[in-house]
Amino acid sequence: MPNIYYCNSLANNDLGILRAVLSWEECKSLLNLFSVQYAGFQFPAMTLRDRGFAVLNLLKGDLDDKWRVGFYSFDADLLQIEEWVQLALCLETPTPGRKLAD
Repeated sequence: MPNIYYCNSLANNDLGILRAVLSWEECKSLLNLFSVQYAGFQFPAMTLRDRGFAVLNLLKGDLDDKWRVGFYSFDADLLQIEEWVQLALCLETPTPGRKLAD
C-alpha cells in the first residue's frame, strides 16, 4: 500500500514521519490533484533549509504501468497534502452509530 511521509524539522530523523497508509484508489486520487517528482529508491535526504515536504512511497505490489517503485516528492506544500489527508480521513470514517453499509 502507498505511504505518505512528512519530512520537517520535527521529525528528528532522516526518514520523516509516517502520516498515512493509502489504498491504491486513494493514491490515484491524490496523484490526480498533486504533481510529484520521482526521487529514486532511497528516501529523499532532508537539508537544514527544508521547511517541510511530503514524500510518497510506492511499493512493488501497488503499481500500474505509469508508476515506478520508489519514493516521490510532492511539488505541493505540506499543508496542502495535510488538507487532502484530513478530508480523506473524514470521508473514510463513519459517524458514531452508523454502519459502513449505510
